[in-house]
Amino acid sequence: MNSQSVAVVEAARAGDTAAQDELVAAYLPLVYNIVGRALGGHADVDDVVQETMLRVINGLGELRDAAAFRSWLVAITMNQIRSHWRERPEAPVSGLQEVAEVPDPEADFVDITIVRLGLQGQRKEVAEATRWLDDDEQTVLSLWWLEAAGELTRAEVAAALDMTPQHAAVRIQRTKAQLDTARGVVRALAAQPA
Repeated sequence: MNSQSVAVVEAARAGDTAAQDELVAAYLPLVYNIVGRALGGHADVDDVVQETMLRVINGLGELRDAAAFRSWLVAITMNQIRSHWRERPEAPVSGLQEVAEVPDPEADFVDITIVRLGLQGQRKEVAEATRWLDDDEQTVLSLWWLEAAGELTRAEVAAALDMTPQHAAVRIQRTKAQLDTARGVVRALAAQPA
């Protein structure tokens, strides 16, 4: 975090509402991205994002190091996602039934993404394969994608998963292996003749 960003966090911690608004505006897209991927576009994404941002603003006094704000924000976001899953067991579930569904306006996040971006070939296969991962694996994968896109650092991913960077690297490798297996399942289901 640069010194200007640290100054904004410090001002927000001191109660400066303009600085708090600036933090929310700057980090809201990141939180939406993490929550949207983790919840698969579930209707509760907005609620989880709102609760996350409220916890961040209300908890600024607990932040020990302003330079660690981003990692702290990601960790709070992941905790809110875990809380959402615990409180709502009816949250989206991966599996065979979802793979058979045809994209429509009421479709899940993956279907909508495939249609909107016109994903084809391997990209479509990867998007569909994520449905076969369990919730924890989807969380790890979404954080890894954010890391690969340059949105998060490995330290931030590790903080969000509440583990060391080395353990996070192992979890990411295992999840990527599971994704490869899931891609095999998607290819097998799409094979012609069946």
